Amino acid sequence: MKKHSQFKDDSINVFDGINLIIRRKNIKNLIIKINRKNEIEVSVPNKLNDENIIIFLKKHLKRFDKYRKERELNKPINEIENWFYLFGQKKYFLDDQNNKKIIINNYKISYLNKQKIEAIDFYRKKELIQYLANKQIFLEKLMNIEPHKIKIRKKRNAWATNHVLKKIIYYSINLSSFDKEIIDYVIVHELAHNKFPNHSPEFWNLIKKYEPNFKIKKLKLKNNIYY
Repeated sequence: MKKHSQFKDDSINVFDGINLIIRRKNIKNLIIKINRKNEIEVSVPNKLNDENIIIFLKKHLKRFDKYRKERELNKPINEIENWFYLFGQKKYFLDDQNNKKIIINNYKISYLNKQKIEAIDFYRKKELIQYLANKQIFLEKLMNIEPHKIKIRKKRNAWATNHVLKKIIYYSINLSSFDKEIIDYVIVHELAHNKFPNHSPEFWNLIKKYEPNFKIKKLKLKNNIYY
């Protein structure tokens, strides 16, 4: 690139052969993320010069592009190739289209009156509840937290939510796609809210006590890296 004037306005850019969206905002720090469309977005302080933007991109962009490509390849459910992710691994199923059933390890689920995805979600929910029920009890005792009920929802904006007063934790069904160690971090995260309602330094110190590598797991959640 001979010039970097394209960084001055909100626009689609190409940097080191990677497409990204630059957004100028009234913020103090540079922020890079992968959005729901699997695009790389970079939020840039309004007055930041191009030179510092380039330094930031050279440091972080290739790593985020790797995550973006992995997420594109590893969608949670693939109806064409008949597999889905469960606990960080691909789970293949047979599609009996004549009888409108899917077969997963000899477990048959009818999708006669519903979409195939709903049948898969039924299985994912069953497996996730079973894992959460055992692991959450263990972690509640370890962290000295009162027992919580478990509910599964099709949550889009959070992996889980702890209703502290009601002692209920609502988990997203999409959490079932991730490795169990990543799910464990989410459980610890939600249980920690019983002692610290906000994401204060004390909250993260408590997380670190039970999940020393929580930053890696948090990043995998953010970028849909299931394993």
